[in-house]
Amino acid sequence: MTKKTEIKKVRCNICSAGCPIDAYVQDGKLLSVEGSRDWPGQQGGLCSKGAASRQYVYNKDRILYPMKRVGERGSGEFERISWEEAYAMIANNLLRIREKYGSQSTVFYAGYPKWYRPALLRLANAYGSPNYCTESSTCFQSAAMAWRSIYGNNICFPDMMHAKTVLVWSNNLYYSNISMAPMYQSLKERGVNIISVDPRETVTSQAADLHLKLIPGTDGALALSMGQVIIEENLYDHEFVEKYVYGFEEYRAYVQQFKPEKAAEITGLDADLIRQAARIYAKNSPAAVMFSASPVVHHINGMQNYRAVMCLIALTGNYDIPGGNPSRPGPASPCNEYMGNVKRLNAIEAIGEKEFPAWFDLPCEEAQCSRLADNILEAQPYPIKAVVGFGLNCRMWPEPEHLQKALGTLDFYVNTDLFLSDSSKMADLVLPAASTFERDVVVNGRGGMFFLSEQAIPPLGDAKNDVEIMIGMLNAMHLTDEALGQGYEHYMDYILQPSGLTIQELREHPEGVKGKVIIPPEFKTYEKNGFATPSGKVEFVSQVLERYGDSHGYSGLPEYRDYRQMSGVDQIEYPYILNTGSRKPQFFHS
Repeated sequence: MTKKTEIKKVRCNICSAGCPIDAYVQDGKLLSVEGSRDWPGQQGGLCSKGAASRQYVYNKDRILYPMKRVGERGSGEFERISWEEAYAMIANNLLRIREKYGSQSTVFYAGYPKWYRPALLRLANAYGSPNYCTESSTCFQSAAMAWRSIYGNNICFPDMMHAKTVLVWSNNLYYSNISMAPMYQSLKERGVNIISVDPRETVTSQAADLHLKLIPGTDGALALSMGQVIIEENLYDHEFVEKYVYGFEEYRAYVQQFKPEKAAEITGLDADLIRQAARIYAKNSPAAVMFSASPVVHHINGMQNYRAVMCLIALTGNYDIPGGNPSRPGPASPCNEYMGNVKRLNAIEAIGEKEFPAWFDLPCEEAQCSRLADNILEAQPYPIKAVVGFGLNCRMWPEPEHLQKALGTLDFYVNTDLFLSDSSKMADLVLPAASTFERDVVVNGRGGMFFLSEQAIPPLGDAKNDVEIMIGMLNAMHLTDEALGQGYEHYMDYILQPSGLTIQELREHPEGVKGKVIIPPEFKTYEKNGFATPSGKVEFVSQVLERYGDSHGYSGLPEYRDYRQMSGVDQIEYPYILNTGSRKPQFFHS
């Protein structure tokens, strides 16, 4: 007899937006998906990626079993083995390599998605390696570092619900964060001023009152010019700047180089349009800035460009206030893992530490692996002999073929993935990852709410969720960790522990449960806590970056360096400009 159709509450995990999904399941099969309408803040709807979930879950190219390489590296020739054989192979190789070359010789790498990253850091720490790395080496961490260099904490995202002005800086949320689209649409109904900075014509920019269609890579010049107008016209927040900003006089002098007429030459914008944008943002508080993950920082001078943008928030007194960019706009409930409580082992030098010192000083709690291929091929700063990858994809690196070549020289390389990517074909061992529909995951929501993203269907083949695979590796090597050592169910309870909740309570309440320990919303926290920067203030001149001025050429100011001058490329012969962040809406990573 056919069972009735069930609706399972699942969080999409293709990107970090984590949109809630109603998964329609019958007889253990995923029939269809749609955006949930009864979860807080969600009004239904999915992007094209989420809507295609069933297609990737049942794709014929899914990896379904552990597979050991039997052909040449890169040939894609594998044979199926059991999980017991796979774990034995991992333990034998990683323990042998650690014994011979030291724990630092193994790199632990997280690609996409992000939910399992604290667990992988725990595994790396238990093994004794300082080389826990993620795709953020070439992605979001640059934007996060830009923020930390100024404010000392993690990026404070916009409080659009209470803003009178929203400055959307290179973000097309209809493609990248569809769950925020209804809120964005509601801004117009409330009469909010919307400024969009984007080289492209997008759905987001078309809805804006002002579209600053700048030349790609010139964001810093535009932001500095807006700062010049705000200071020249006396629109900045004198009280906040005088009390809480370090380096304002240097910044004031520097932005004089970027009067709108000069910035117009650099950015391709009209000077009056730059003035108009600066006035709207500065005069109509509270004003919020919406950032993007990496389009701005995926350019020469990208981090400094975003630092120039981020300085505008403090300049106008919109930091940590309702409707601006607050640190905690609503109630929250504490939990483990997602609060940054897992720290990277730093007793041993990590890869990238000499080349990218600010990365470690700001700090990112991960090693810097954008030069991983060179680290492997040149045995610098020491031999790298093994890589444990989860979703490792060579196309997250510049010169992907260079990394592929390096992977081919390793003593041992294991990769866990949904599909047999080119990077997986280079592995000695490939492990099958479960999709978001095939695992339970604790989700930390807004307002102190917690949800369980339910396992909707049994894992296909012998696939396992990523953390269960890490627990298997931990046990096979006889390593210990307080959170992972007692299994996945215990790990989920460990995550919830500070909130006062249990995983069983989440199972009994698919609609979500509010944490029993609630931290109330708080604004202007700097008044009592200061800023976690060397000066204890907002740093328009970063002391961390200044530290490496002579050795690495870093500037403490958000200095604009034009890529056209830095690249030395003949623009008549090569007139086209690569614009990062543009992609078809169906694609995200691999």
